[in-house]
Amino acid sequence: MMRNLYVMALVATLLAACGTPRTAAEKAVLRQRTAQQMEQALAERHYTIAVDYMQPAVGPTRRLDYGYSLTVKGDTLNSYLPYFGRAYSVPYGGGKGLNFVAPIVGYAERQMKPGLREIVIETDNKEDQLQYVLSVFENGSTSIMVYARQRERIGFTGNMELDK
Repeated sequence: MMRNLYVMALVATLLAACGTPRTAAEKAVLRQRTAQQMEQALAERHYTIAVDYMQPAVGPTRRLDYGYSLTVKGDTLNSYLPYFGRAYSVPYGGGKGLNFVAPIVGYAERQMKPGLREIVIETDNKEDQLQYVLSVFENGSTSIMVYARQRERIGFTGNMELDK
């Protein structure tokens, strides 16, 4: 019994010691690869942002469950985002909110500073005119602000899904 315990402790120690931390060079290569994948996805206008937090205009920040996202494929925007806030004028039954697929009316991208891009996407989902302002960092972290004519603004944070 004591021998088995000793052997298991030895094996656990060896397994823990086998995990090697990344060196600075490996981290730099990984950052470079991520930045290149980001550049390619943004240039092709083919990317998905998985959203994990939302910041309503009024109220606390809320953590979101898996599954909410914003997808850009060429000239189409697929918005699958929750909405919490004040709606000024909506159709009977609540309408679509921020859950729709619509053509992109306007798309502008600019480099704010090294490692940060701002993308402004304008669309119309037949209920409202919306403007999505994305702040995309080179590590894939993204901040999204949604401005609508018939609803209060709302913000989201998430990460760009790479390797797809």
